Amino acid sequence: MAKGAARTYSSPLRAEQAEQTKARIVQAAVDLLAEGDAGDLSMADVAERAGVSVRTVYRSFATKDELLDGVIDWINQDIVRRGGTPPTERHNLEAGTTTVIEAIFEIEPLYRALFATAAGRESHRRSASIRREGLAQAYAAEMADLDDDAARRLGAVLHLVASSNGALFMKDYWDLSPQDVGQVMQWAIRVLADAASDPQGREGL
Repeated sequence: MAKGAARTYSSPLRAEQAEQTKARIVQAAVDLLAEGDAGDLSMADVAERAGVSVRTVYRSFATKDELLDGVIDWINQDIVRRGGTPPTERHNLEAGTTTVIEAIFEIEPLYRALFATAAGRESHRRSASIRREGLAQAYAAEMADLDDDAARRLGAVLHLVASSNGALFMKDYWDLSPQDVGQVMQWAIRVLADAASDPQGREGL
């Protein structure tokens, strides 16, 4: 090594400890959000719940928005843990709808807390690309005969019908149970996709 050259060394143990600390901070944020409003969430509260310093929180997440992104990642991973790998085939996606909806309602307070603030909604919006890609793969056959604009509109309505926002809407405005919501969502996305496969059914799309 040349004289005066800086020596760099990345400790696997240190990296693992940093990831564990980051996970503990996210879990603390998840717990606090489930108990209250995202607007009241502070980095100091998260630090206290996680048992770390405020400086450590900011070292892991430079801003509150970054922390909320971490919470959204936790939600997506939690749903995957419950239902397995996100499906990329139509049959598996539709068959897993009820499981996903039940998982959403199990952490309903967390969703509501995130949707209650602009920062939470924006964080959720940033993660939507994963869902869009999954829908595009699962319904590639149905979209194959559509032009780009029509395919985008089909993807949008499928996304809306099977969304967490849609699930909460059905509970709030129609008093549907989580089981009913999952069942009707499963039916709706199947009917929409079938209609898009039919030249007559997709008129107006």
